[in-house]
Amino acid sequence: MPESVNIEPVPSRRSMSWISKVIWVFNWFAIGGLLLAILAPFVNPAVFWPLAFWGLLFPVFLLFNGVFLLYWWWRKRRQGWFTLIAILISIPYWGDYLQPGFHHNAEPPTKGINVVSYNVKLFDLYNWSNNTQSKSIMFNQLNSLMPEVLCVQEFYTEDAGANRNLDSLKNLLVLPYVHAEYTITLRKDDHWGIATFSRYPIVNQGRIQFNNRTNNICIYTDITVGTDTIRVYNMHLQSVSLGYADLNFLKNPEQNKDDVAASKNILRRMKAAYIKRSGQANAIAKHIAECRYPVIVCGDFNDTPNSYAYRTIKGNMNDAFIESGKGFGQTFINDWPAPRIDYILFSNRFSSYQFKIHEEMNISDHYPISTKLVLHPVEVDH
Repeated sequence: MPESVNIEPVPSRRSMSWISKVIWVFNWFAIGGLLLAILAPFVNPAVFWPLAFWGLLFPVFLLFNGVFLLYWWWRKRRQGWFTLIAILISIPYWGDYLQPGFHHNAEPPTKGINVVSYNVKLFDLYNWSNNTQSKSIMFNQLNSLMPEVLCVQEFYTEDAGANRNLDSLKNLLVLPYVHAEYTITLRKDDHWGIATFSRYPIVNQGRIQFNNRTNNICIYTDITVGTDTIRVYNMHLQSVSLGYADLNFLKNPEQNKDDVAASKNILRRMKAAYIKRSGQANAIAKHIAECRYPVIVCGDFNDTPNSYAYRTIKGNMNDAFIESGKGFGQTFINDWPAPRIDYILFSNRFSSYQFKIHEEMNISDHYPISTKLVLHPVEVDH
């Protein structure tokens, strides 16, 4: 009789349960969303605006992918490799949002320039905080930061009366040199705009004209520090300009009877803001590229680090939060966690030390940010 041969059955791959299949579909959506968010800073919203929304959600897609990775690891399924690859691709962008601060506590090797940027929300002109002492508190808090260059957005001042904020800040902070530009002037002596205060002499100044009609503005100020001249850009880019009804919908969407109409209005405003900011960013980046001085950029960009506006303005410059900050970089005060929209950038002749987001100063809807910048001498080839 022929010898019998025992043939072992070949194990089949485990098929996914219907739950895993549903999760796999959502996982692919999260992977695609993360990859589109990474692409968003490189695409001008004026060319293709929907991609800007994906960039806004970068931290959300990253978090979802992390959850899916844990799920597939727990299930021991190979689907997790696709998620892992997407997460690895996103690693270069993590530092824009979170800094561990392991190497950011160094003291500056020489005396630097203490730079502060602050959207002051008109110094609480209309008493949004319900505190009659709010402006005095903000002034005293600013004084405690001891700025040598102070960039203020949403600035308000009067030529006479109780709100002579320009003169008050000059005297209190001992910043005798000021460059202020206004987008709105009422009754000839009430001014809304932007201002740069300096302890060092101002030798030149100007503003960048945007192509669209807007209340937003960018100014540049040339300052002499020792034997060097530096240029400080101070900007407030286009905001979404949500109305009370829009904000109420975002806080309580389940209580809104016109959810579809409200959400469409918000999306329209966001689209318009992205497109306007892209034009403003292009104009600013072009102006910076033509500057022959070391550059400091301060301001409220009204956009996240994963945006076309931020990437375009930053160019080859450095970000003070990335170079010397720590923690989660939230600068806008809101009911939900929000990424940075306020920045201090600088060219390569500077080094940044002790960047800080001053969360104790919360009367405005923005936290002030500060850093100490050390200007290095020009390297001469021998």
